[in-house]
Amino acid sequence: MKTRTYLVSFSGEIGIKSPGTRKALQELAVRNFLSRATAAGLFVETKALSGRLLMKGPPELKALLLSHFGFGKVAEFYELSPNDLLSSGFLEEILPERPFTYVVYVDRVKPKDRFQEVLNLKNTFLAKLEEESRGRLLSVWDNFPPERLEIRLEAMDHKIFVLMNPKVGVSGLPVGSGERVLTLFSGGPDSLLAALLLARRGQEVALLFMDDGEEGRWEAVQQAASELAYFFPGMSLNLYRLPYREILEFLSSKTPKRERCFFCKATMLKLATELAQREGFSAVGTGEIIGEQASQTLPALRFTSAVVPGLVLRPLLTFNKEEVFQQLERVGLGEVARRSLPPCPFVPDHPHTRPVSNATAVDRIWPKIKNRVKQPERVKVCRGGGLYG
Repeated sequence: MKTRTYLVSFSGEIGIKSPGTRKALQELAVRNFLSRATAAGLFVETKALSGRLLMKGPPELKALLLSHFGFGKVAEFYELSPNDLLSSGFLEEILPERPFTYVVYVDRVKPKDRFQEVLNLKNTFLAKLEEESRGRLLSVWDNFPPERLEIRLEAMDHKIFVLMNPKVGVSGLPVGSGERVLTLFSGGPDSLLAALLLARRGQEVALLFMDDGEEGRWEAVQQAASELAYFFPGMSLNLYRLPYREILEFLSSKTPKRERCFFCKATMLKLATELAQREGFSAVGTGEIIGEQASQTLPALRFTSAVVPGLVLRPLLTFNKEEVFQQLERVGLGEVARRSLPPCPFVPDHPHTRPVSNATAVDRIWPKIKNRVKQPERVKVCRGGGLYG
């Protein structure tokens, strides 16, 4: 199998840390990445290069690199002599068969007194690209937009480094550099993205599914979680399943009908917080968006927050739905995010968006809710097919 070499930079925010912290974050990012590569069955050779990484492996490696928390830019890498840069063999290797456009930059030159020499080399290289580009426009024009090439050159002593089509990955901080967060998970787009964004900030995320017992929901949740696991160390993560149907039936009979969603969300968060405290998590995460649901207006959020004793993180709070799907499409989770899920059978017609009841009403019925709480099941979910596009 053909192998390729990629030059990988660490995320910008890792780069600005103090030397000791930066080194620790870089080492964690590499360990996490190698665990993902191993889970994917990819053999990777790693070498340091001027504060960056050279990663050598099969072509599938690129998707893994671009989807890794803690890595910044990723580019296909070639180390050449000046003569090799201008050779027909190298041009044949890097240029597409289709029409193309191109830009070429010189980024680094060492020693600096070679800068004019490298610019002259760039101009000669540009002339060859122009010749190849014109030939393709005349011979293989297919009425589709031409492919765009971005080529960056670095001159180090007597070697030329070529960086082809650099792309910015998910960046952020490596998973495990922060705390542990238990995230409410329905398998829908909001909870998918919330888990990803929390992981991007270095948090070690586990998922909590409140199971209403609707046919097909548990299977859909497991499928979504397995797609999400692709982005995590070892391509796995923990998923808690808490039986919730009996609690929903109780809330349906004991709370005002049009306020049912407020009581339900408050109950979910309170149960999640208790489980988080028992299991050693520092916070609970949700995919709530202001105003998207009746239970997500500001008055509703005030109601639910009043009964939750712990920290609740809401990374999607100001997103809109279009932005949620754009983010998920970008990392290859658009398809799973658009799968239909069974609707909640307990949602009332015309739910209130502003609570009339006081949040203390949740505390009054809490002992009866607790009597209906079952022991949650914990399963380890392994990689699915999520790919960074």
